[in-house]
Amino acid sequence: MKLPCDIVQDLLPLYEDDLCSQATREAVEEHLRECETCGKQHTAVQELTEPEVVVEPRQEKKAVAKSFKKIRDRWIASIVIILLMIPVGYLGWGQYRGSGPSFTNLHELYLGNQFMHCLEAGDYEKAFQYVSLEDKRNDWLQQWFTEEKMKNFEEDAKAKFTELGEKVEQAGGIGEVQYLGIDVGGMNDGAVYYLIRFALMFDGVRYRVEVTVSDKGVTSLLAGGRLFGNELEQFSIWSEYLWQDYAGCYFDLESGHYVYYDDID
Repeated sequence: MKLPCDIVQDLLPLYEDDLCSQATREAVEEHLRECETCGKQHTAVQELTEPEVVVEPRQEKKAVAKSFKKIRDRWIASIVIILLMIPVGYLGWGQYRGSGPSFTNLHELYLGNQFMHCLEAGDYEKAFQYVSLEDKRNDWLQQWFTEEKMKNFEEDAKAKFTELGEKVEQAGGIGEVQYLGIDVGGMNDGAVYYLIRFALMFDGVRYRVEVTVSDKGVTSLLAGGRLFGNELEQFSIWSEYLWQDYAGCYFDLESGHYVYYDDID
């Protein structure tokens, strides 16, 4: 049976892809042997047909590994996003309540923690780097002393701070510092102050202490604060002892008053 040219040309793609019956193949081949026009069409179809790509086993393994890598990367990205959402939610809750760690007190919380960890390590010189003296200096200049008297204020403050810190170390040092919480303490000249609470061990006793921190640094440490208390309590009010040095006095426990050296006969 001879097929018309238009039917043969329609069958050529099926013939090339081996998608036709054996009878059809034989009919197409018979026609191609006799018809020059369809023979040229057949040649054109062969040139347009893409060669079959043979995927080597190694390439196939690479493709599979690449697919798994994409899946793994997506899982890792999802886990990272979830982990980031946890602290963001925690800080947002603190911001909403106005208590606890929040977006606006992370810097102060960092300063307070670094300060306490330096005390725990017995490094009082480094701890002093986190202390802010600006408010205390301004207050003393306004109420008590002259610029001349306080010309070496920072050096004197560091000397008194480390002197009393060394006494704490000689008594056994500070240990087991634990963060307890943070709250807004108030405002001073437009600056917000935070109270950061810690627990620590000193001389076998567990203390709860409060560190007052602004964005400039640590402004005070409250740990009992008795003038004739133990070494930790005296250290916590180191600036009081510096004030006494500048004022030329000492606190008399019996009378409950300051005694000025100039008044002593």
